[in-house]
Amino acid sequence: MPIEIDEVLRRSEQGATEPYICRGSDGKLYFVKGKGAGYDSLVKEWVAGQLALRLGLPVPRFCIVTVPQELYEAGRGGALRDLGFGFLFGSENVESANEMSFVNIHQAPAAVKHDIAAFDWWIQNGDRTLTDAGGNPNLLWSETAHRLAVIDHNLAFDEEVTLHSQLQSHIFRSSLCEICDQRDLQDRYNARFEEALMDLPQILGDIPERWHYVDDACTVDINLSLDRIESTLKRHRVPAFWERT
Repeated sequence: MPIEIDEVLRRSEQGATEPYICRGSDGKLYFVKGKGAGYDSLVKEWVAGQLALRLGLPVPRFCIVTVPQELYEAGRGGALRDLGFGFLFGSENVESANEMSFVNIHQAPAAVKHDIAAFDWWIQNGDRTLTDAGGNPNLLWSETAHRLAVIDHNLAFDEEVTLHSQLQSHIFRSSLCEICDQRDLQDRYNARFEEALMDLPQILGDIPERWHYVDDACTVDINLSLDRIESTLKRHRVPAFWERT
């Protein structure tokens, strides 16, 4: 059952989509993305998050939440104009965590770096960057737990993302290089991708119907088809998938 949002506390100042920080009926805090983020981004978050779970990536707990229409209507002319109502995407708050930087990047386990680098190339997510010029890692690091959390997949399934661009700017580009140079690692990830894909029909089937449309009347399709998602996730079956150009 979706978690019902009882209270909207404030809007986050971090992240391009500026999610709403809300309290759910379970008493927990959630970063909620809705109307303002674009319903295509909710689809991306859901699909990418579910696949990340199946690959064992350390993603914060996430779920479909529901915002009562009366709660939205009370603030739709002001602070809640970009929230929307009904089924939205919620990611549970990660306590005592900060954005990963060059200061703590070396503390992440090598296996996790490989997993994240491979995953982002698989889903064509070019929004996990960090270079000397800056970037947007979309990773949180907890100093108390000494572990990272993988967040924000609203820009996944981007057809303009290439292996070359990932090798240039991804936060774990050196790990991606290692995968490209080692056939055994490629075979291992290809097998893991195939296993995760077995659940794709269920993952896609669980997407709320509203998310497939831009408007509340459900007359305009979002700019992301399920066919495109599926074709993106089958690119690894082509030998050139891991080949640098």
